[in-house]
Amino acid sequence: MSLPTTPIEYDDTLVKCLNVAASNETLEVLTWNIEHFPKHEETTGIVNATIAESDYDLWGVQEIEGVSFLKQVKQVNPKYSVLVDTDIAKGVNNDYHLAYVYQNERLELLDQQVLASGDFDGYYFPRRPLLAKFLNKVNNQTFYVINLHLKCCNREYDDRESDKQRRTEASKRLQKYIDENLDNEYVIVLGDFNEEIYPTSTSSFKNFIDDSGNYAFSTMDQAKSDNSLDKSYPNWWPNGSHIDHILITNEWFNKYQKSYTLSLDQCSEYEYFEPKVSDHRPVMTVFRN
Repeated sequence: MSLPTTPIEYDDTLVKCLNVAASNETLEVLTWNIEHFPKHEETTGIVNATIAESDYDLWGVQEIEGVSFLKQVKQVNPKYSVLVDTDIAKGVNNDYHLAYVYQNERLELLDQQVLASGDFDGYYFPRRPLLAKFLNKVNNQTFYVINLHLKCCNREYDDRESDKQRRTEASKRLQKYIDENLDNEYVIVLGDFNEEIYPTSTSSFKNFIDDSGNYAFSTMDQAKSDNSLDKSYPNWWPNGSHIDHILITNEWFNKYQKSYTLSLDQCSEYEYFEPKVSDHRPVMTVFRN
C-alpha cells in the first residue's frame, strides 16, 4: 500500500450530508470503520473535513493505517484531539489501529488503556480493544468507551463458523470484563462487530441482548430496519448489512435519544465514496446531556 506523504487538500463535499445537528444539549457518539485509512490520496482531506466540520463529540474509528494522517484533523479544527492505540496485533490485518477523535472543548480524556491481557486473548480479539475514560465537561459526567474491531469472516463455511465462535466468545469475555470492572459506570462499546445483531436469536452477541436490564444496542432499530439506507455496510447483497454497532449500559437508558446511520455515500458526488473513503457508513447515537 502506498500512503500519501504530504497533507491533503481539504475536501468538505460530505459535510452537507451530515444532516443531524450537533448541540451542547446532546452528546453525539459515532463509530466508523474507515477502510484502510487512508486508502486513496484524497481520503485524508475528505475524512478530516467531515469529522472536523461535524462538531460531533466523539468518533470511534477503526482500520487506521496512517496514524499521522488522522492526526491532521487537528490542523483542520483545533477543537478536536486524537487518541490512537499504541498496539498492533502482529500478523493480523496488517497495521490496523483503533482511535478516537473527540471534541476537546466538551470532552476531557482522563484515562486510556489497550485491553490486551487476561480474557482479551488475541485469538478472540485480533484487534485488541481500546478503552478510554472521558469527562463530559457539559454535565460533569464521566463515562467509558470501548472501541472494538472483531473477527471478520472467511469465505469457507467451516471458517465462517469458527469466526462466529470467536466473536461469541469475545462477546462473553467483554461482558465479563464490564460486569467485573465497570459496574455502575456509564459504558459505551462501539465499533465494527462484523456481524448482525438481528435476528437476535442467532447473533453472537445474544449474551448482551438477553441481559436487557443491563445492556442494550442503541442501534437495534437500524439492525431491524428493511431500509437499505439504515445499514452500515451497504455492499452486502441484497440490501446491505448492519455490522457496526453501539452498545450501552443501563446507566445510559434514560439519556438515550436516537440513533442514525449516516448514508454519506448518498451525497451528490457519492460515486467516489467507496473507492476514496470507505466501504462502511458512520453510525451515530445521540444522548441527552
